[in-house]
Amino acid sequence: MTPKQSLTRKQSLVRRSLAVLSAALLAAAWAVGMALPASAAPAKALEIVSVTNTENPNLGLLVQDQTFAVEVRVINNSGRPTTVKAATTITLTASGPGTLTGDTEETIQANGSVATFSGLTYSPFDNDVVLTASVTSGDELSPGEISVDFALTATDADATARVVTDDACVAPTQAVPICSQLLLPNGANIDHSSRSDIVLSIGSCDDLGPCRSAGGITALVATGVLDIEGLYSKTSPATLIIACDKVLCGGTGVPKLPVIYTFDNDGDLDQTAQACPRKGVIGPDKACVDYVSSTRSDGDLYLHLLFTHDVRGSM
Repeated sequence: MTPKQSLTRKQSLVRRSLAVLSAALLAAAWAVGMALPASAAPAKALEIVSVTNTENPNLGLLVQDQTFAVEVRVINNSGRPTTVKAATTITLTASGPGTLTGDTEETIQANGSVATFSGLTYSPFDNDVVLTASVTSGDELSPGEISVDFALTATDADATARVVTDDACVAPTQAVPICSQLLLPNGANIDHSSRSDIVLSIGSCDDLGPCRSAGGITALVATGVLDIEGLYSKTSPATLIIACDKVLCGGTGVPKLPVIYTFDNDGDLDQTAQACPRKGVIGPDKACVDYVSSTRSDGDLYLHLLFTHDVRGSM
């Protein structure tokens, strides 16, 4: 899963190497009464280079109340690293309804270029939280921003795992109305570039799709990040069990409630899974809901979404 970065850069109107020529132009402008710009954008800017979960780096994503670090560097208007002339204090802030705590102020010393904010936490979980690094004293630098998601809970496993369950979300409740489990009879492919081969998380549905709401609660989103290419087929698929709290998915038996999903691990829930043609088999679509295998336990509904690719799902 990759942070979405947005950085505004503007070129300076005056460069140091043109100081003599600029002075002459200014004199000429004054002579003919030309209007001059009152101010110019800084020639340098801050860029957020990385946002890393330091409490559990294996996850590769940010989680509510888990510590993380943010690295910021100074760049010129060509996007290349540069330095500050004087000691410059940087403050980190976050958008959204949550609270950012920890080391939110750092100083880049004179002739330095990098600052690292550590011991940070954000809560509660949310999508598209914008982290902004801005100057409070020192060199004038344009602010840097990055948009990130914070999961409610997450767990990781190696490629040999056949069942992946998050101990922090074993069964749904009104407070956490969606939990999930991965059933992987053939495991997953080993990814030598990743510290964890399988990551299962629960997060917010805000702005991702028409997630189900009832009784004053809204469904959450289950996301599985794993490489299973070539290991599963439509007749021998993997399964994401989406467990829905009784208040949100009440009733008796196993109703054919729709499951919305995407194969893009950080994308919107833009597809709806249809019923599987028979137990344990995917039909003409890339995923389906096996209502035959699905169950109800203690009033909570457990729907089985069959798939052969990375998956994110809700209802």
